[in-house]
Amino acid sequence: MILILPLILIGSVNFYIDPDYSLRNNYISPLVASLVEGKLIAGPVNVNSRLLKKEWIEQLPLTPDILVLGSSRTLALSQEVFSGRSFFNASVTNCTFQDMYAFLNLVEKKGKDLPDTIIVCADQWLFGNSFTEKRWLENRSEAIEMIQKVGIIPLKKFPSKWNIDKEWIKELFSVRYLFRSVRSMGKVEKFEVCQSFQPDKMMFLPDGSRSVPQRVINAPEKEISENARNYFNASKDEYFTELDKFQCTLFEGLIKYLNANHCKIILFIPPYHPETLRLLEQSNQTSGVMKAEIYLQIFAQTYNLELIGGNHTDSLNLSAIDFYDGVHLKPESLNRYFKSNLEN
Repeated sequence: MILILPLILIGSVNFYIDPDYSLRNNYISPLVASLVEGKLIAGPVNVNSRLLKKEWIEQLPLTPDILVLGSSRTLALSQEVFSGRSFFNASVTNCTFQDMYAFLNLVEKKGKDLPDTIIVCADQWLFGNSFTEKRWLENRSEAIEMIQKVGIIPLKKFPSKWNIDKEWIKELFSVRYLFRSVRSMGKVEKFEVCQSFQPDKMMFLPDGSRSVPQRVINAPEKEISENARNYFNASKDEYFTELDKFQCTLFEGLIKYLNANHCKIILFIPPYHPETLRLLEQSNQTSGVMKAEIYLQIFAQTYNLELIGGNHTDSLNLSAIDFYDGVHLKPESLNRYFKSNLEN
């Protein structure tokens, strides 16, 4: 009793308050219902975007003409770029290739067909061995089903869902999360259904895209440059020197499957803020970032794929003022870049 009662108390408080929306998922279905109806959602940045996008795809009335598979670096890509064509942005924060397989599987099962055009955001860190995102396991069964269909890698190479389930259990009984929950009691930001755009909040839009608050996007240039330097110092995702064979196999299997199904594929190499890239180029520990770009250029040429973007902004008609941190283009810049390149 001495051991069990405190655990019950901690778990109950954490589950009830859940300031990061990491324990409960009951808020997702109402959000999806509103988004499918064409409404907007404002609220906290913390959201289980993988389960949100899964249920969202399942509720889409039709298979979109254009599907975006990517990370937060393409989350701002919106319908406005593709006038007259149906569009859905299935990007999620820290997207993995396994996430892409899962969402592709959901779309294909729903419509018995694939979208005409698929945009794949080829984040440079996806091709190294330092990026260790596990949250794709939320949709493990969907990802594995598609990977089996493609037939590229034995299933023993993929971890079980227990690897993410145990993280949920740790969070449920976490004393640190308890302190955060108690401090946040009555102050947790709620999701709100909106009829119009609210620039001061994080928002999900009906096309699957996401908008971050304008105060983040329009921060002073000096602050953005500092964020770009801080990104290099804080993130270890780019710390690899050689391409990882397993990751490359996942990528190539995905692209070859889309090619075999006659999808138009647009590969996007998202650029870095010039200050971030300067630091990456100067470090011997991050040379894999440059190798990933070369690999993608050769791969795209070999399979006659449309390739846009790149590590450097110099050749993309972009500059430091188009970023709001080290790796994210401002929504206006991202959409403008895609529109100008797809029209050419």
